[in-house]
Amino acid sequence: MKSALQLELQDLHGLPYIATIIWFVLLGVCLLAVIFYLFQKNYRPKAKIDDGISPEKKSRPKGF
Repeated sequence: MKSALQLELQDLHGLPYIATIIWFVLLGVCLLAVIFYLFQKNYRPKAKIDDGISPEKKSRPKGF
């Protein structure tokens, strides 16, 4: 006769294999998200900083 613990351990026999697959899938999704974010950040069209107005004539923020 098997104990309850032995029966539970038999039910969990394939769990490490499945957990490893899930872990690597989640890791791959996270890496793809980071690569996608960096790709968008580097290749986003940059706003034009100089509008042809001299820096002395530009308004500066006053603060609070």
